[in-house]
Amino acid sequence: MGDGGGPGRRQRDRGGGCRCAGRQAGSFCHGLADTRLSAQLFGQAARELGLRLVAPDRPGIGRTDPRGLRRLADWADDAALVLDAAVAGPAALLGISAGGPFAAACAARLGGRARSLTLIAPLGAPGWPARAMAPGQRLALQAARRAPAFGGWFLGRLAVIARRSPRLFLRLATSELPGTDRRALAQPGVREAFLAAYGEAFRQDSRGVAQDLRVLMRPWGFELGSIAVPASIHHGEADATVPPQHARLFAAAIPGAQLQLHPGHGHFSILAAARQMLAPLAA
Repeated sequence: MGDGGGPGRRQRDRGGGCRCAGRQAGSFCHGLADTRLSAQLFGQAARELGLRLVAPDRPGIGRTDPRGLRRLADWADDAALVLDAAVAGPAALLGISAGGPFAAACAARLGGRARSLTLIAPLGAPGWPARAMAPGQRLALQAARRAPAFGGWFLGRLAVIARRSPRLFLRLATSELPGTDRRALAQPGVREAFLAAYGEAFRQDSRGVAQDLRVLMRPWGFELGSIAVPASIHHGEADATVPPQHARLFAAAIPGAQLQLHPGHGHFSILAAARQMLAPLAA
């Protein structure tokens, strides 16, 4: 399952979790208002496949020291430190939701350190179609383009609710989700992992999440067309958090990328196909 990297000048603690002695290693990029802890959702599949997931938190999130990122692509410098400390040889890259662009940046900029790229429900670039997003999600991203600090602060207020009243938080967080996602998040284990990862994102304050919003909503600093490693993209056809059109655009922009749309699945229920999605990383 997930584990953290070794010591580094920029980051105090890059991640946590239990270790797995697999022959292959993958680097996991978490989503927005999320942390390394969400790698736990892939734990059983990773163990079955003999895959070790290295799951760092980004700057200012969880236990990781703050560091200013001028562009999203700058995250690749931090990811390289983690991989140098924790992984021998090339690593498969895995990004979920808003972590997709961060994983793609690593694939574009890390050269031989990247072996493959897998994106799950990846959030697209600024200006990509947002019509199919749930209204609240679409409005939140539009506001984040203008005021990412406020967006981070607002999500941090939701984290306070999550700590004090998990049931209320889950009602708010899932109110616009399709039934398949609400049922997925209601499952024991998934519900607790979701709450823990969200709360951990704001362990220090909201600035790390605000920085994620800022770099996601501005030019990323790399071209998807420069990615040269094998890439696969998975997306639920019923996803109302990130439109399936974003997956199609990623697949069109990344040379040779393979796209698989999962009928009936949304942004969270797609995790039921974790073993299928991770299998190429362990090959």
